[in-house]
Amino acid sequence: MSGKGPLPYGVNGSRYSAIDHAAIEKREQKKLELIQQRIQASNNTLKRIEKSKEKEAGDQKDWRPVSGSFPRLVFETKNKMDTFYNPDNPKSSCPEDMRYGEESRDTIESYGFWLPFRNKTRYSPTRGYDILVEDQFTLPAQEHFKRMRDLGEGIISFSMLGNAKNLFSKMVDKFEENKGGYYMHPLLDDAMKEHKTTTIFHSALKKCLGENIKDGELSQDIVNISSSYMRTSGKGAVLPQFKTKSLDIIKGTVITVHGIWAMKVYADKMEYKGNQIRGVFKYEIQDHFGLDSADVDHKHININSLPFERLEGFRSWYILQHYKKYGYKPFITKIGFKL
Repeated sequence: MSGKGPLPYGVNGSRYSAIDHAAIEKREQKKLELIQQRIQASNNTLKRIEKSKEKEAGDQKDWRPVSGSFPRLVFETKNKMDTFYNPDNPKSSCPEDMRYGEESRDTIESYGFWLPFRNKTRYSPTRGYDILVEDQFTLPAQEHFKRMRDLGEGIISFSMLGNAKNLFSKMVDKFEENKGGYYMHPLLDDAMKEHKTTTIFHSALKKCLGENIKDGELSQDIVNISSSYMRTSGKGAVLPQFKTKSLDIIKGTVITVHGIWAMKVYADKMEYKGNQIRGVFKYEIQDHFGLDSADVDHKHININSLPFERLEGFRSWYILQHYKKYGYKPFITKIGFKL
């Protein structure tokens, strides 16, 4: 075929239409703008990071070490540590819940609004008089320990939930060994460290310390100052404690520790900025794994008191510890952690 007709494809034999240079230039301009936006955003981020670092460094420079030697005692309860009972000197000063084997049957039977420690009897129609069903003071110690363990092992018990729910049975085992001494467990440390009452107490204590630093020095009388401060309404806070009127009562913490007997707080190191305080603080806490008469002698029942003497396990616990026939030794529970 001769002659030139229209090309079957694009210009110059290309399979595509003519190149739209304007569209290409527009796309490239958009790409360039997008790259520039990303670079700017990256630069802004870097500037924020740098500014934050500068602020942090500036803040860090504002914190200064508190002068003096550390660790240093900064709080102590009026109650002292290591309050063991000496049966050879029964009149010596000692908390009642650490005493053992010192009470008569008549004394114990007088406790409680319903007098639940007295012999259980029932009326026998065939005999025409009351007959003895159970004498709690003659039961084998093994039976009393079984009833005591039921406080933590029953379907409805004081140890149903939480990480510390199995500790009560371990502490009963130690009580049954009748050696006294100390008991420690990391789960109790963690439970007290993480408790909200500890957080509240620690915050108030740091506020007290911050208010008593002058020219970088902590008051020499800080232990007396902090003890008074923490007891002042509106300023201080109660000691860390597991509460009966909360879920603590079924987490194995109330029945093992509940409140605490004595506590010391040491500052391992401290820094200050104005009246703010930060540092590392070591808590040393002690409680008693034992009962006193106030635990089982509720003369008037009301919503503010729990009549534990109505439970067999608590009666067995008290009898095992305080009745002269048994006299099992209570022991001191030690708890420690750092904040």
